[in-house]
Amino acid sequence: MKRPFLLLAAGLLAVACQKKDPDVTPREIEDPDWIKLEIKTISSSDEAYSIWGDIDKTLLVSTRAHIFATSDQGKTWQELKNFYGPTYGLVSRNDTLFALSSYRIDTPGEIMATYANYCTTDLGKTWVYTFTVPGGYEKYSNLSQPFGRVEAAGITYRTQENTQPIANSTSRLVLASDLLRTDGAGQTKMRLPAGHYLKGLYLDGKQRLYVAASGVRFDLTTGQASNATVSRPAVVYVSRRPRP
Repeated sequence: MKRPFLLLAAGLLAVACQKKDPDVTPREIEDPDWIKLEIKTISSSDEAYSIWGDIDKTLLVSTRAHIFATSDQGKTWQELKNFYGPTYGLVSRNDTLFALSSYRIDTPGEIMATYANYCTTDLGKTWVYTFTVPGGYEKYSNLSQPFGRVEAAGITYRTQENTQPIANSTSRLVLASDLLRTDGAGQTKMRLPAGHYLKGLYLDGKQRLYVAASGVRFDLTTGQASNATVSRPAVVYVSRRPRP
């Protein structure tokens, strides 16, 4: 007669141990406004830079060194190319996609992605030097696009870097970035699920906003990095509705 009682006690003990296990990570609560994609790479802590495509079809994202693609809404990622450095923009012209590997700062302080070094005609499966394409250098050498800024129907979205002075130093501490929305009524700060360094922005054909972000997270109250040494994958946020 003691056996059922012992089995019940063992079961309760197992449940109690699971609840106290510090290695069990709770699942993130799904955000009502944003879809979160993570790109797990060999880098200890990566960040997304530029985006092109459609989350419902094929999406390309550049990180600190690579170009990745997903065709299943971020469940799996395929490494397409190692550029050994960031790609600051992905620009399509007809059936060709160009990777912009440099940037410049214009007079108003706006960052522009520039220098179409590589291009692809098969969604990133193969890449060739742009200057090897007939007339490629003359046609495409001056390609550029804003980095961290997109516009549509009178609305502008842009990222803003924030810093604060460091005591007894000429350097400044970089804090979490802001995502800003400007329209005819003025400028507002948009909410994201977490604080990050923010990089490139993108609008797809359905006018959904994509935000490229660092894996490093920030305390939303202080704006400073929390657990900065913890390895975290690059992040992309996708708005659930057109142009939030």
